[in-house]
Amino acid sequence: MAADMFVCKSRILIEYLGKFLLLERQFGDKTMLILPGGKVEPFDETQSEVVRKLGENGEECNDGDVFLNAIRREIYEELKINLPPVVDYFGSSFFVNTQEEQVIDVVFYAKLTERPEITVDGTEVKSFTWMDQKEIFDSEQVHDWLKKNLRIFDKIY
Repeated sequence: MAADMFVCKSRILIEYLGKFLLLERQFGDKTMLILPGGKVEPFDETQSEVVRKLGENGEECNDGDVFLNAIRREIYEELKINLPPVVDYFGSSFFVNTQEEQVIDVVFYAKLTERPEITVDGTEVKSFTWMDQKEIFDSEQVHDWLKKNLRIFDKIY
């Protein structure tokens, strides 16, 4: 991959009653619990039809933010749920993944007032779980990156 090329990802901390939504994903022979999200796609800039239909009262959610549009699309594709109209920016990071790709990762936050009915198809996402911070910090299936970000989360929220 060229030195100036990046993979852009959008993720989200989804909280409901003090617990966070984590997805079970397989990475080689290792099962990890990760935040929902995925890669930014070319059509996220103009907003996909999936995201366009997510607004309440017939309103479109397109605010022109490519990362926010990407997370709305990813959450709908992976879990068949709609994010609330207002989602907070949480932070961003840069890393090189196991495929030697340079990744720019943008994270959002949404606090839900109702527990969503989640549907996973079993191909991309095997299953999901809701975990509080203690469970996350105690889990060996959760990457240190998320644990570090939850410490920051406590200072902000």
